[in-house]
Amino acid sequence: MESKVIKVAVAGNPNTGKTTLINALAGTNLHVGNWPGVTVEKKEAFIEYEGYKIHLVDLPGTYSLSNDVAEEKIAIDFLVKEKPDLVIDVVDATNLERNLYLTIQLLELDIPLIIALNMWDEAEEKGISIDYKKLEKLLCCKVIPTTAVKGEGIEKLLKAVVEIYKEKEKFHCTLHLEDQLEEELRNLKDMVKKIQPLLLDIYPERFLLLSLIEGNTFFIDLAVDSRILEKAKKIREKLEKLYHRDISTLFVEERYSIIISIYEQCVKKSADENFDLTLFLDKIFLHKVLGFPIFFFFMWILFKFTFELSAPYVDWLDSSLSEVITPIVYHFLTDVGTSPWLRSLITEGIIGGVGFVLVFVPVLFFLYVFMAILEGSGYMARAAFLMDRVMAVFGLSGKSFIPMLIGFGCNVPAVYATRTLENPKEKILTTLMIPFMSCGARLTVYAFFVTIFFTQYKTVVILFLYILGVFVAVVIAFIFQKFVFKSEAIPFILELPPYRFPTIRFILRNAWIKTKAFLYEAGTFILATSIIIWFLLHFPVNAKKPEESLFGKISYTIAPIFEPLGFGEWEAAGSLMSGFVAKEVVLSTMGNIYSGEIVEETPENITLTEGIKQIITEFITANIDAAKNFLSIFGIYQPEPEGEEEDSSLIKAVRDAFSPLTALSFLVFLLLYTPCMATVFAIRQELSSWKWTGVSVLISFTSAWIVSFIVYNVGKLIIGG
Repeated sequence: MESKVIKVAVAGNPNTGKTTLINALAGTNLHVGNWPGVTVEKKEAFIEYEGYKIHLVDLPGTYSLSNDVAEEKIAIDFLVKEKPDLVIDVVDATNLERNLYLTIQLLELDIPLIIALNMWDEAEEKGISIDYKKLEKLLCCKVIPTTAVKGEGIEKLLKAVVEIYKEKEKFHCTLHLEDQLEEELRNLKDMVKKIQPLLLDIYPERFLLLSLIEGNTFFIDLAVDSRILEKAKKIREKLEKLYHRDISTLFVEERYSIIISIYEQCVKKSADENFDLTLFLDKIFLHKVLGFPIFFFFMWILFKFTFELSAPYVDWLDSSLSEVITPIVYHFLTDVGTSPWLRSLITEGIIGGVGFVLVFVPVLFFLYVFMAILEGSGYMARAAFLMDRVMAVFGLSGKSFIPMLIGFGCNVPAVYATRTLENPKEKILTTLMIPFMSCGARLTVYAFFVTIFFTQYKTVVILFLYILGVFVAVVIAFIFQKFVFKSEAIPFILELPPYRFPTIRFILRNAWIKTKAFLYEAGTFILATSIIIWFLLHFPVNAKKPEESLFGKISYTIAPIFEPLGFGEWEAAGSLMSGFVAKEVVLSTMGNIYSGEIVEETPENITLTEGIKQIITEFITANIDAAKNFLSIFGIYQPEPEGEEEDSSLIKAVRDAFSPLTALSFLVFLLLYTPCMATVFAIRQELSSWKWTGVSVLISFTSAWIVSFIVYNVGKLIIGG
């Protein structure tokens, strides 16, 4: 017998602990994606409880249900059209008066409601006493105190969901407005009932009538009869004239008069003067002089910890795949008599493609861990507040700066970090800027070229490239803001939550849910692209030299495009083409191309037992190295410098193929052109749009060509002069 499904919408203001609560309810059984057609994050999960399957849908955080903005439209559309069985309203117990505004509007929808009075422990610590039983009576709905970070009240909340669903009674709670307003609502209802009763069948009665009078009909799919609209307009004009204020303000004031009455009856505050940690810390972290240095220090910590701690695990995964899994599979396929091309496809195309996805996992996981710490502590909101004035010049808010900063380490997690941006236009603009942030993979190629051509000016050249990337990103943002997103910037309104100590459970669960979402959705696109690249490099099967393969022929075809940039040879074009897989692949491709033949290496044979032993041993080593890296950040441990092996034949070949000027032009193009396929996929996944993914790829390639052309030709003029 199939269990019955209870559809539950989880609503609430931003910063009420809604995400923490739904994580506590759903555990790791949480699917993260985007709402259809928009870039706003969608979380949903199915939970088995007492023979019922509870379908949780996390609505975007909103302060009201009255505005035509993405988050509120999503919430209204779901609540009105999807008709959930009940709603869990997550309310901040420390700020009940403000939170109850959304609660009042949710009651107007006539859907069974449960209030999760969250952060109950913090309210008690602050001397706030809430009579939640009286609150239940006044609001005609179940109220349950919860502390989501500690998992307190979660069981009671689930039990209440089932109990209310079982009752099957028509939920009805009307909180009356002023008599004159109620009379006008009745008049409008009578007219709708007479002329177009279908509206009352489809939409919640009270919410519909209030919305018609207020003029907010964006959620109504039917064509409303003109007589009803005219009647609503006359009522609106009459009320505005009677109360001397616009209708929206009038309704807000009326709702708040109800809220204040309820609040005064249910809430008491201790007269004791407690030390306010949030106020004290804000004086330091938001100080006009100290705020920015502290912000950059925390961003350095985020950046440093993420990439230093993830590096040993990245190396471990890479080693496990290349030295253990690939050899074992290779020799197994050899033993069973598979053909060389099939063996190569499986080991290089398929395992290599999956491995490329897995290598990003430690970086993403540690990034999400440290972002969860900053977000859960309340500091991330302060960081956005600090950077807002700087980013506003380019039509962005302070929240955009953090993903861009992360992009200097790796563009992939930087794109995923744009999930913190609620404004769709801001998210698109920030995502378009991220590929211009020079990631760590590009640095390996920079280091190789500057060692050959700019020995005395290594630091200057690399610094120039990093600054150039930021400059081009800023120019692109400015152009788009002026000519594409020409609408006025949305005011940056952000509530600063109190400082908290996020729990280990919250941090790890939050990080794992987001990492799992990447693993769940990323594999197919990257795997398919890896297989395509493999085919290009290995067909026809009788090709003995790189230029004889499809890869070589395509490289020959596109090489003239780069002629005006100073590097029109097919070898350079082919190296850049392979950089679409990963920027560090540019060097290995050069090594293969300049060697003059396609090298098929036979991996060393290894037994399954030896492989498992090596994986375990290297994992232990990775943990030790991560601990050493952690200590080295604070100067407690100084790692020994690693020696670098130089490929003298490759260096000679590159020195013969490039001049200092063409090398610089090549590096500029490498900096700005189409990002790696993992970044392209991340852009597609986050923006849910092939159109904007294509725009990003086109802008990157076009910018790279134009800037490299300028660098090369200006350089020729200077040298010629």
